[in-house]
Amino acid sequence: MKKLNAILAGAAACVAMGEAYAAEPAAEAVDFAKYAENIVRVSRITVDPARVEEYKVFAAEVGRESMKKEPGVRVLYSVQEKKDPTQFTILEIYASDAAYKHHIQTPHFKKYKTGTLEMVKKLELIDCNPLVPEALIKP
Repeated sequence: MKKLNAILAGAAACVAMGEAYAAEPAAEAVDFAKYAENIVRVSRITVDPARVEEYKVFAAEVGRESMKKEPGVRVLYSVQEKKDPTQFTILEIYASDAAYKHHIQTPHFKKYKTGTLEMVKKLELIDCNPLVPEALIKP
């Protein structure tokens, strides 16, 4: 009888767990069409070692201004490598090609571009395909 009660209790627990799982809302399907026009790019930048601190000021300013003032700039996130402080990477996500073209015409981008021209020793622009396009800092 104890075995039967244990089996029945186990079965009841399984049923309860199954009901709880079924009651959870299904994960929402991602509307990939919403992100189809996004431009996703990684910029890899090497800066003159003597001008790293100066470059950081320009990069932070253009990032903040772009995120604050441009709805079409979804992400502009800059990082500096710890092991090699001359190496910077910027993740850029624009809502569309038009948003990107607008971005490079803004006063804050032009200030960044002209102000860092002599600091930047190497620039590599890498266009990317996002794996999780809905995971944006700024939708």
